[in-house]
Amino acid sequence: MKQRRTEHDELSFGFFYPTGKTNFLFSDEAASTRPAFTAENMIALAQAAEEAGFDAMFLADNWSGHQRAAELGGHQSPGYHATLTAMALLAATKHIGVISSLHTTHHRPAHVARMGATVDAFSDGRWGWNIVAGFSADEAALFGEEFVEHDLRYKMAAEFVDIVLALWKEQEPIDFQGEFYQVKGRIKLPRPVQQPHPLLVNAGASPAGTAFAAKYCDQLVTLGTGEDQLRRLDAQLAELTGGERYVAPTPFSMAIVRDGDGEAEEIYDRLLQSLNKEATFEIASDVLGGIHTAKEMYEQMGEQEAMMAFGSGKGVLQLIGTPEQVAETLISAKRNTGATNVLINFPLWSPEELRGFRPVLELLREAGVWSPPETRGYSW
Repeated sequence: MKQRRTEHDELSFGFFYPTGKTNFLFSDEAASTRPAFTAENMIALAQAAEEAGFDAMFLADNWSGHQRAAELGGHQSPGYHATLTAMALLAATKHIGVISSLHTTHHRPAHVARMGATVDAFSDGRWGWNIVAGFSADEAALFGEEFVEHDLRYKMAAEFVDIVLALWKEQEPIDFQGEFYQVKGRIKLPRPVQQPHPLLVNAGASPAGTAFAAKYCDQLVTLGTGEDQLRRLDAQLAELTGGERYVAPTPFSMAIVRDGDGEAEEIYDRLLQSLNKEATFEIASDVLGGIHTAKEMYEQMGEQEAMMAFGSGKGVLQLIGTPEQVAETLISAKRNTGATNVLINFPLWSPEELRGFRPVLELLREAGVWSPPETRGYSW
């Protein structure tokens, strides 16, 4: 079973498992050269992440296929259902955790409670829930639902999570009569293995989203390009939690690591030459218009500049360089911010690319800010 950390002096690492040929850098070259989404390749990627030393894999998800240009180019496509994929990856690995996205807006609490309990018990406590409150009117329409206003979605999500936690914890039937949900009864066994509950993750950056994460979540994933944004998040979480519980600030990052000086930067610049502008504008229009993190980050930019910055991965922490350079960035982030977990997207993902990140981790081990998951008493 995955153990929770009690000390916060080291970094742990999550691998942003690809939900398409590209994520966050919409390069046609990257899309055309990535492995096919076959069962064999997907399992090999998960096993390489475990071998390289990652603590967990993070599976994002959304439902609507309205982004046609992106879909045709393989940008954020194909998108396999996150929790169904999680079961396959957990069956093919031994220690690594898998965090999968499940929407509170498109399910009932009993759906998530039973699916989550099944996956967690099946994997001996290696599952985490990325709680998604929804941001897309297209997704709501797909389910025949009205698009709910932002803060109300989080209010509904809080009630939803309260019910799921109760269904996981209580052996006797519950009787929950809330503002949005009414639930009577109990779910069938099994119950989650992790105690007090599976890992809970969120990526809310609005006041409502951050307050939700401060109350319910173990990790808060955030966009941002440097330490200033992370320190602001540290201060927000400290104020909201009052020091009563720990929420791990988790910066989203993009990694290209090569041995030669300047080699990784050259690869990144080359990938930008094949940026698919149509797909970029399509995806960025959704995100910049619906996700508070992105809106806040790019509020000073013009629309075109903001979209291109989003599509080129410039809105996340960039880990581009030699192992020594990338390690230096991560060591500084650990020592100067409250970050204890880093979520990494590899634009040129492959088993070999993941194994190529191990030299960075070894440098972090020498600096005393990382140790292999198998040698410590915690992973999450």
